[in-house]
Amino acid sequence: MNSIEAMALDIWRQLVDLPAMPLPEPARGRAIFAGSGDSYAAALAGSHLSPGRVLCFYPADIIANPAIVKGASAYFLSISGKTRANVQAAEAARSAGASTVAVTAEPSSPLAKACDNTFVLQFKNAGKTSGTIGFTASLLACAQIASGAACPADLKAIYGAASKKATRIASSIQTKSAVLLGDSLLYPAAVYGALKLNEVFGSRAAAYPLEDFCHAPLFGHKDEQTVVLGSGDDARVSRRLGRAGLKVLYVDCGKYDGLCSILYATFFMQHLVLAVARRKRMKECYFLQNEKLLAASSDIIY
Repeated sequence: MNSIEAMALDIWRQLVDLPAMPLPEPARGRAIFAGSGDSYAAALAGSHLSPGRVLCFYPADIIANPAIVKGASAYFLSISGKTRANVQAAEAARSAGASTVAVTAEPSSPLAKACDNTFVLQFKNAGKTSGTIGFTASLLACAQIASGAACPADLKAIYGAASKKATRIASSIQTKSAVLLGDSLLYPAAVYGALKLNEVFGSRAAAYPLEDFCHAPLFGHKDEQTVVLGSGDDARVSRRLGRAGLKVLYVDCGKYDGLCSILYATFFMQHLVLAVARRKRMKECYFLQNEKLLAASSDIIY
């Protein structure tokens, strides 16, 4: 199976595995999330869902200043459990007196061994491809830890609505370069979407909070596709950016609240990337084909 079809299978499998996946207990007291890449986006979403008591950091922040986790429950997210910075951060947090928990799909991984406890993410995947079900599994775990939010009962309806929206507009998307924008709860979904464009197409893609983009990054904007994951007044901002000459695609996520809005935006980005890849008749993700960059990435991360 090629990596594009493996990604398609993993996207579909979310409907089966996510509702059945065991979730961790909600955190008691102050908690910290840490992760890199997709895991950081999932952790950031969990932080946004918490009532102000769960913070999110990069592993490097904890390595540089372990005192920030002292007395907290520190959750380290990594699907493989092999990310070197996460392992070092967990060791630093443990030495600083934090209670450490690995949130990973690999219970025998270096991260699991570096932490006091491990929560195992239970899902199946189809092989090496751009991360989809691993991200949503991590997202649900973080949501439960941060706020007690469970997998939505209407997950299938959210998934279906996002798939229809993405399929409808896939023909209008260009992937050479893109900017993804979203405020508050939707910013982590924008970060995740940019990462998928990087991995699958080799796009020059980046994410910004919508309001922050308008302060300075706007002036470096050239001919990129601009995708806004928004709700409420974000539609007005998108129209204004369009009148300024930007190629804006506005995706209204306002039908849903909280975790459901993040899931809708996530499913939308997954289906959009898949639909565009199929329109291009792609067989493999870009990151797997560029062996030189993949080797550099692996050497640095692991």
